[in-house]
Amino acid sequence: MRNSVPSPRKTANCHYFFALTLPNTVAEQIVNWRSTALPADEGRPVAKEHLYMVLAWMTQPSMTQLAQLHSLTESLRPPAFSFTLNDAGYWSRSGQVWVGCRPAPRGLLQLAELLRSRVARVGCPQPSQPFHPHITLLRQANPSLTLAKPDFSWPVHCRQFSLLSSRYHQGRVILNTEHDYPLFGNNN
Repeated sequence: MRNSVPSPRKTANCHYFFALTLPNTVAEQIVNWRSTALPADEGRPVAKEHLYMVLAWMTQPSMTQLAQLHSLTESLRPPAFSFTLNDAGYWSRSGQVWVGCRPAPRGLLQLAELLRSRVARVGCPQPSQPFHPHITLLRQANPSLTLAKPDFSWPVHCRQFSLLSSRYHQGRVILNTEHDYPLFGNNN
């Protein structure tokens, strides 16, 4: 259910996370770049509709935690910002190929830190690693994968962030937007 606190039937076996979703045109550019820059057999491609930047993660939060988090998040007034996807990399440990932004704008880093602290405050631990803004393109990538230097520059203007939920159903990941939260001001 969009723009409401998730219902109890949805919390079992669900993961929740705050994320920045991409404009359709940027997602299409990423998919097109991936199809030409990476061989088809290099890993499991992430579906276009699942291209997003995770800001904070929660594994199976309770209804109470979700309600508290919604209340804490709804009162925020973080500023809008822009960033440029201009970097790519491969994490051999997790087998993920990603695109990201370098340098990351302060507004993006502050939003991620703010949301991670709110999620931790309601009792959902956050990773100890620093936030690395990225969008996963491939999972289970071939360990021998080598990436060419990124030859792209895709601007993204952020005017909102979302609470998303994901769950497995019949071998597929089902993704739902539970709530959209606005970013305020001008992001030029």
